[in-house]
Amino acid sequence: MYIETDRLIVRTFCECDADALYRIKTSPQVMYYCPDLLDVEVKPEETVNYIRNFRAYEENGDNDTWRCYAIEHRVTGEVVGCLTFGKSEMLHEYELGWMMNGEHTGHGYASEAAAAFAEEFCRISNVDYLIVIMDVDNPASLRTAENSGFRLFEKRTVYDYCYNRYCDDYYYFRRYRSDCTLKQKYYGDVPYTGRSVN
Repeated sequence: MYIETDRLIVRTFCECDADALYRIKTSPQVMYYCPDLLDVEVKPEETVNYIRNFRAYEENGDNDTWRCYAIEHRVTGEVVGCLTFGKSEMLHEYELGWMMNGEHTGHGYASEAAAAFAEEFCRISNVDYLIVIMDVDNPASLRTAENSGFRLFEKRTVYDYCYNRYCDDYYYFRRYRSDCTLKQKYYGDVPYTGRSVN
């Protein structure tokens, strides 16, 4: 994957990016909202193995297995964050996410990268839409989703059968590719006229 935007390059990680990926993983905001990025207890020297796996998925045409893509600043060449991507095991839909190195938040980089990736992946893979899911207590990520063209579909509460309890609420977003021809995308697209009596 290689995408250029006005300020960024979204690309497959290289082994030389291992330190940058580890800095993203250990950024305080990422540790708070997504401590299991890569793995909770991942060591710096293990990061390169993840990158090798990400590259192998890409080279083998595997769109389903979870991986990360680098977000590189076009001027400085610095990796400022990453996109996460794969097919959701729970929802069986392609899911996009973003993680930024703390010092690079607040500049709209995640939104710019996510919008470009969503459009390109849907186009080349002939997929109508991507999804984003996030905790309801993550307002920064909610703004990123909205700014990158995702639209809130619904708020969901998941029942965890392993623990026999409801989990935290989360938001479920969708973003359709620009040339999508589906006519019914969201609740309310078709007006409700009452129950059919046929």
